[in-house]
Amino acid sequence: MEKIFSEIYNRYFSIVKRLLSHKGKISVKLMTNTILKYGFGESLLFLLPKLSENRYGLFTEDKGSFASVIPGGIKTPLSGLQKRWIKAVLNDPRASLFLSPEESDKLNETLRDIKPLFHYTDFYYFDRFNDGDDYSDETYRSFFRSILYAIKTGKPLRITYSSRTGRSTKLTILPYHLEYSVKNDCFRLLCLRRTANTLQYAILRLSRIKKLSICDNDTEADITVKSREKESVILKIYDERNAMERAMLQFADYRKNTRRCDDNSYLCEIFYDKDDETELLIEILSFGPMIQVIENDHFINLIKQRLKKQAELMNK
Repeated sequence: MEKIFSEIYNRYFSIVKRLLSHKGKISVKLMTNTILKYGFGESLLFLLPKLSENRYGLFTEDKGSFASVIPGGIKTPLSGLQKRWIKAVLNDPRASLFLSPEESDKLNETLRDIKPLFHYTDFYYFDRFNDGDDYSDETYRSFFRSILYAIKTGKPLRITYSSRTGRSTKLTILPYHLEYSVKNDCFRLLCLRRTANTLQYAILRLSRIKKLSICDNDTEADITVKSREKESVILKIYDERNAMERAMLQFADYRKNTRRCDDNSYLCEIFYDKDDETELLIEILSFGPMIQVIENDHFINLIKQRLKKQAELMNK
């Protein structure tokens, strides 16, 4: 919170802005609901005490309720640092997936005299595969936008998908989520796949989709999404060497519940798909003794097996 602008804490600034722009009394319940709605799973741990105790001096207090010290609300023009960060994001090839050419041109014209804060090529990834997706490919971009549209409108898709061996298969799917893999530098599509008599969950890599069409009026492609049961693992995080903040960044793309145990430790339950188990395992092990897995037994056994294999390799 000490920085003028941070892509990490910007959501906190947005929450505070909403509260300061609220007309009328602000209760602790309203603060809580606003943080839960617009914040991260662990935001209550950090932000609510600071706001409810008025540590920032942003409110006037009267008998347990608060009022904004800025009755007219907040209008915040972009700072120079914010503009530089936005310009840097626009230079990333992945940004064009979410913007139309017209929107991209308009933003770049508005920021034409702004120097980017950084360039995406400034970063070196030592633990990432080199066969990432080609985000500049026009077909890839078109498919990406069609998939986003299908997710938002609940429409099924007909696709031709190429497997790792090069075999092409025609599929009818209902997409419900897009995720980005940092390790593989690619987007993956989570969907329901229609087979002969059943529906199956599937994870497809976007770059392997060769043809795509939206099923606007096709009753045969009617597929209903049911919530997929997720696995969960419970971690105890010891807040040493800034481990808590690093863990919240590392696991930001997982749904999780976090609560404080004492002054030096937290319990964090992370929900994940079975397909992401190995990747999550590696991420947890990277924290060493700062994170202890206390549930579930299956995940604990996986860690034991992994450590045993590592020890055997080191003793050879």
